[in-house]
Amino acid sequence: MTQDGAGGSRLMQVLHVIGSPKGEASASTRMAEAFLDQYCLENPHDSVTTLDVWSADLPEYDGELAAAKLAPLIGEPLTPTQIAAWDRVLAIVETFASHSKIVISTPMWNFALPYRLKHYIDLLVQPGVTFGLDDAFEHIGLLDDRPVQLILTRSSAFTDESPDDFQLSYLTHILGFIGLHDVKSLVFEGTTLPDDQREEFLTRACEQCRLAAAGF
Repeated sequence: MTQDGAGGSRLMQVLHVIGSPKGEASASTRMAEAFLDQYCLENPHDSVTTLDVWSADLPEYDGELAAAKLAPLIGEPLTPTQIAAWDRVLAIVETFASHSKIVISTPMWNFALPYRLKHYIDLLVQPGVTFGLDDAFEHIGLLDDRPVQLILTRSSAFTDESPDDFQLSYLTHILGFIGLHDVKSLVFEGTTLPDDQREEFLTRACEQCRLAAAGF
């Protein structure tokens, strides 16, 4: 969502989705904060909202919610319980869709994503809401495109297009699936270091994030 300021400039609402549970000890969160600090310096009238998936009230994807998701596709009415569950999902989607820019920061867990971030994504990806079918019955994203910045960390290093990378590849694919194609990524590998080396590594990484913020 954007609005015109007094000088006609467009004010942006940025959503920062935090995928790490480690708080101040998180490398990916620290890098994202450096990115957003610089972004706010350069765009002082824009706003940033933080969504930490580990503390957010995300509904469980249980049987009632799964039934609510499928009911419209098979022509079944929703029960009152299913309606309540579905309304919570729609509210989460609306919050995401109302922001004009998205930043997602997350570590790699077991070659992919922390399960709580995957939970959040599963709530966002809904038929008839964030994706649908075109006249040729091909899947299309239903969200308006907008800039997305991924800030990703991994303990290990991967070669380009590694078959073991289910972090960047999955995020890029699933965001495109719901209509978000303007996706940039900052990937920092080899984050498991002794304390003296780790601080130097993080300082360099945060500087790269600050430099990247100019183009967001």
